[in-house]
Amino acid sequence: MFWLKTRIVEGKGSLERLKKEANGHERVLILASNSMKRRGFLREAEDYVRDAGAEVLSIAGLPAEPSVETVEELLPKVREFEPDLLVALGGGSVIDTTKALKVFYDAPEIKFEEIAFMDRFSKPKPVPKLKTKLIAIPSTSGAGSEVSGASVLKKEGIKYNIVTPEIAPDVAILDPRLPMTMPKEVARNSGLDVLVHGIEAYTTKVANDFSDAMAIKAIKTVFTYLEMSLEGDEKAREKMHYASTMAGIAFLNARLGLCHAMSHKAAWLGPHGLLNAIFLPYVMEFNASRSDYARKRYDEIARELNLKDWRELIKAVRELNERTGIPKLSELVDEETLMARLDEMAEKAYRDGLVFFNPVEPKPEEIKELYLKAYRGE
Repeated sequence: MFWLKTRIVEGKGSLERLKKEANGHERVLILASNSMKRRGFLREAEDYVRDAGAEVLSIAGLPAEPSVETVEELLPKVREFEPDLLVALGGGSVIDTTKALKVFYDAPEIKFEEIAFMDRFSKPKPVPKLKTKLIAIPSTSGAGSEVSGASVLKKEGIKYNIVTPEIAPDVAILDPRLPMTMPKEVARNSGLDVLVHGIEAYTTKVANDFSDAMAIKAIKTVFTYLEMSLEGDEKAREKMHYASTMAGIAFLNARLGLCHAMSHKAAWLGPHGLLNAIFLPYVMEFNASRSDYARKRYDEIARELNLKDWRELIKAVRELNERTGIPKLSELVDEETLMARLDEMAEKAYRDGLVFFNPVEPKPEEIKELYLKAYRGE
């Protein structure tokens, strides 16, 4: 099965589309990052909403990592304003926070623990039908949250998923002017997140021809344009912005794997895209060493990139990490701190729902060893 609920509007200046989308709505709530406020894009969005004849309330300065606590803090304001349209203007964190707000605003009777995938051995309650329209306007190029049916939220330093078509945005506006403002480090982490999304979506057990097409296009775009985009090349930034959404469409349908499971459970160590980049080559080696299917799929990606085989692909991933300055895991955390939480992280990563889609079923001990390999830089 392949599906996409979200209408996609793209191109320079496409933020103006918000005026048409807000038409007929009475109260529009915009959640935005501080950078969108600083760069004037929040004011531009507010003006379009007012031009459409709607009242607007903006909440800016959302935290860099979405959490259950942030959602609980914002809910009273949302309920008091009673919006009939939600707009997320910012990175994946802003979009994921807005998705979660939509759930608890439209269905106030449900609790996070009831509907979140706490682990793959528990079955969450289905999210009921939600009514409030949601528009996502990403400012970073990595998360793919503008098309996905997932919201990833931290609770006590660990990330969990709410997954339902009900929270897939109704509209995504991809205006390449917005990611031009990304700091270089954010652009790097986000861009490598696109690569991980593409490679993992291509190699899951539920990948199909349609998701493959989106995944391969995203992967090729990263290898062609990421480094140019980090130097501020406008065309490259635009290409990376669209690749992020393509990778989002790929994993919306094909899901993700062990690399993401490990990153989610190590969220306390650093930014998500950065952790994904660090863990990816180790997970690829692990999968390739244990699965004919994984090797075949990595070989197919390699050929698309004019590389010989899966070994050359892993080497290319490592070299891209090095060229873009991805640090070693040992630069993010000291050994004593890591070892104190290692068993818990490995067990929780093993229980993460995304492991089900990985081409190889890992044991907790094997996940623990992957964390250690990444730490040692082996």
